[in-house]
Amino acid sequence: MDLKRTLSWVDSASLMVTSIIGSGIFFTTGFLLNDLSSPIGVLICWILGGIFALSGALTFSYPAVLFPRAGGDYIYLKEAFSPVLAFMSGWSALLANLSANIAVLAIAFSDHILLLFPGWKEIINFHYTFLGFNLEFGSKQLIGFCLILFFTILNIRGIKQAVKVQNFITFIKIGGLLLFIFLGFTFGNKDFSNLGSGEITPKGIALGMVPVTFSYLGWNMITYLAGEVKDPEKNIPLSIVVSCVFTIFIYLSINLLYLVSAPVSSLKGEEGIGVVSATFLFGDWIKPIFTIFILWMVAGSLSSILMGASRVYYAMAKDGLFFRSLADLHPVYHTPYKSILFQGGYASLLLIFGNIKSLIFMITCAVFLLSTITALTVFKLNKKQADVSYKIPLYPLPPILFSIGNLILIFYLTYESWENTIWGLGISLSGIPIYFLFKKNKDN
Repeated sequence: MDLKRTLSWVDSASLMVTSIIGSGIFFTTGFLLNDLSSPIGVLICWILGGIFALSGALTFSYPAVLFPRAGGDYIYLKEAFSPVLAFMSGWSALLANLSANIAVLAIAFSDHILLLFPGWKEIINFHYTFLGFNLEFGSKQLIGFCLILFFTILNIRGIKQAVKVQNFITFIKIGGLLLFIFLGFTFGNKDFSNLGSGEITPKGIALGMVPVTFSYLGWNMITYLAGEVKDPEKNIPLSIVVSCVFTIFIYLSINLLYLVSAPVSSLKGEEGIGVVSATFLFGDWIKPIFTIFILWMVAGSLSSILMGASRVYYAMAKDGLFFRSLADLHPVYHTPYKSILFQGGYASLLLIFGNIKSLIFMITCAVFLLSTITALTVFKLNKKQADVSYKIPLYPLPPILFSIGNLILIFYLTYESWENTIWGLGISLSGIPIYFLFKKNKDN
């Protein structure tokens, strides 16, 4: 029994939009303005980030069409290069990349809930230091666990039902963003002269691209679910192009609105630039409404990442290179329910660590490096699969742009914090002995 193909291109595009547009759009530009004082420079970063994301998505669409199976990068690296390299990619996704993203979103959800109900903050509060790690358990972790549990159960009960909920979340999310953009430009307090301030520098653009790239992550989510997409040769590329172009439009529109809503000095370094901008545009009454809207967006992103991530471990288990039971499908819902439970449980465990975001930054360079290698699979597969009708638009430009962009980001991240690069590579390389351990058990 295998996964069923139930996703249309609309479902696929909806999942991608929800994966990409998360809470990052509400705080990233505040951090950007620390390194880049020019509003025009900020918009350039978001344009370049969109081109980078679209290049990556188009690049990954080719192996997704060739191998429309659950697993994403893991499948493509295995088919083109080596099962060891593929396992390293899946291992990194488990230890930090996808799992920590789920945990960070759950904590972000908790933080915003506690803004609405500050009295809940001290109901439970436990701190403990173990082997240098700060472990925490309190109301924040409990709320995050409940959110992960809810979407874990929802995803187990079938992708069709989960996608219906996801589409509803996406409808409200996109409708709310479009309404915010329309009302902001039509009725909000704006000053377009704010755009003329500051100075654009190459270093500022390069540093700004790092958080912008994080905000565009999620463009590859449909590749993890490729085994459940109807007519993958048509629907995967279509959903990728539609979702990426639409996301670029949303991101540019919202950031332009931010930058004309208030002076740079009022937005610089603001973690909640979305709320700050909305307050300048409409007044203090908007704060609780905007906070609830952010909660909605965060929940949708968490659900889609949980859905996609679980398919990576399912694919690894099917190959006998992970716990075999994770390849089991539910007898009624036909979902990889043990893999979904495993992902939800592991992400919940990460909630107790005091600084989950540091784990993401630790693995970032390794993830970018593995993404670059995955992009290179296109050139090898293109020679082997010359008879395939689907071709990447503007080939070979997308994979070249994506690979160069990744290498630039790796360089700057290493320059800023070489320790995180070393740790990230160490975590990825630790997958090699684990791979041979599973392989040995498989062969026996």
